[in-house]
Amino acid sequence: MTARPDPAALRTELAALLREHDPHRPLDSLESVVIGSYLTNRALAPALPADLPTTIEGWVTWVARHSVSS
Repeated sequence: MTARPDPAALRTELAALLREHDPHRPLDSLESVVIGSYLTNRALAPALPADLPTTIEGWVTWVARHSVSS
């Protein structure tokens, strides 16, 4: 099982992945799919939510609440 990710480190990783500096900017659907795939591939998302988070910060919060190791 993967250790629970550090929110600050995850926020930095997701921002770098999308080349986005504002973690509160609304993401488009492709960006949300990219983040969902990234989290799934890193085993941080046991199952993606039907209602995807709409910001990087939303994803960081979702992972903190739903991580497979939480």
